[in-house]
Amino acid sequence: MTLLSVQSVSKNFGGLWALRDVSVEVEAGTIHGLMGANGAGKTTLFSIIAGNQRATSGSVLFDGQPVGGLSPDRICRRGIARTFQIVRPFPAMTLLENVEVAILFGRRNPPSTTEAAAMARAFLRDVELDQQADLPAQSLTLSGRKRLEVARALGTGPRLLLLDEVMAGLTPAEVGEMIEALRRVKNSYGLTIVIVEHVVQALTALSDRITVLHHGETIAEGLPAEIAAHPDVIAAYFGQDDT
Repeated sequence: MTLLSVQSVSKNFGGLWALRDVSVEVEAGTIHGLMGANGAGKTTLFSIIAGNQRATSGSVLFDGQPVGGLSPDRICRRGIARTFQIVRPFPAMTLLENVEVAILFGRRNPPSTTEAAAMARAFLRDVELDQQADLPAQSLTLSGRKRLEVARALGTGPRLLLLDEVMAGLTPAEVGEMIEALRRVKNSYGLTIVIVEHVVQALTALSDRITVLHHGETIAEGLPAEIAAHPDVIAAYFGQDDT
């Protein structure tokens, strides 16, 4: 079953096309990778899906219903959560409080504050931050902030999780830990995930399918092994050999 359907989406910024006629179908229960160099349009596509920007043309359907034009909070309450490349938790608030805010204000039917606290600890446990739950968010390392961002997204109770470079800047060991955490939460909560990632090995290890964007256009889509061998992807990333 298709959970997310992006249909011929284009985005123009004052004459500059960030996206041109991009279509992506994401099946429920899968991890769909979104690959491309800086400026390819990946984050713009995320922003359109999540309601932070409006498409110039095209449509976005979530579970068969159009969400284009809805505000980010309404889209979030329908079950789409996103993380951001630059993580900005509430620095003076504890990790627990950060996740409680997501639970209380990101859900269509929020629980009581007592229930929210228990749920927040569980989400922090999922990303192995429960031992630091009562520390201020500003005390975290980059890896910790990335994991807190995932926990906050989980707090909104999503069906679809949009992850924007949650492994950027992490060490190889931290990347491995994040991969395991993402697999764990996907299985625990029955999530569908769309992930943007420049750590190509991590993207191919996680993804069931991958869509590749280049200068705002789709140049390839398929299984990870197919993408790795695709001539257009090789040319875009490594240059065309004309000899």
